[in-house]
Amino acid sequence: MAEMERRKREDPVYRAELERVEAERTALAEQRRMACQPVFDDLRSVGVEVDDLYRLYEQPESYPVAIPVLLDHLQRDYPERVLEDIGNALPRRPAMTWWDAFKSIYVTTESDAVRDRLAAAMTGCAVRKHYDDLLAFIYDEHLGSSRIYFLRPINRIGNRMDAGRGRAAIQGVAEDPVLGKEAAAILKGLSRSQ
Repeated sequence: MAEMERRKREDPVYRAELERVEAERTALAEQRRMACQPVFDDLRSVGVEVDDLYRLYEQPESYPVAIPVLLDHLQRDYPERVLEDIGNALPRRPAMTWWDAFKSIYVTTESDAVRDRLAAAMTGCAVRKHYDDLLAFIYDEHLGSSRIYFLRPINRIGNRMDAGRGRAAIQGVAEDPVLGKEAAAILKGLSRSQ
């Protein structure tokens, strides 16, 4: 660390490189913020004032009006990184009433970022009545690596329904090239949901 500080003070080439990298990072952040401006505008139109999607969690009371706006924008033609930012604004534990809306977009989107963020949100609202959907998701390879999010809810919910039911479902995907590592961790008892 001291060496880096010394180089910043004494080495003009090193200092210039650091400044160039920081300027690029700042420019990219500004481009992403500008790309999200339509989301900010639409959120503002429903009474939600934010200038950073990552801060939406600070207004949990706004989610009932914010989620429809976010879902609308997740279906628009944005760069993947911007779609990821929008998806990251979804609540970690949304009300289960959002399941059908999330699922509808999840199974139809071609965006890996949207699919990933929706899968993360869906795990927070999955309950017993969603168990069959969860099982269908993990066997649908078209859904890609986002399927991994559903393993722990399957294990947790399935085992609450019938002893060993969730575990049996996880064993069924233990050899899957995408899901196998997480399935193995769950089967070894390294899961918080056991």
